[in-house]
Amino acid sequence: MDMVDQLQGLDTEGVKPLAHPLDATQRLRADEVTETNQRDTFQRCAPAVENGLYLVPRVVE
Repeated sequence: MDMVDQLQGLDTEGVKPLAHPLDATQRLRADEVTETNQRDTFQRCAPAVENGLYLVPRVVE
């Protein structure tokens, strides 16, 4: 709790919020399709499917 108190005591007026502490740009790969659609293959082994959707037991009443 002492550390929280220290942080709350800092003057942050005029400091812009950051999503990440380092000013870096991520190198992302190109968004390319690398596999074919295998929905039918995967749904054949599913316990329950309806209209292309997986059916699961209700967990919230």
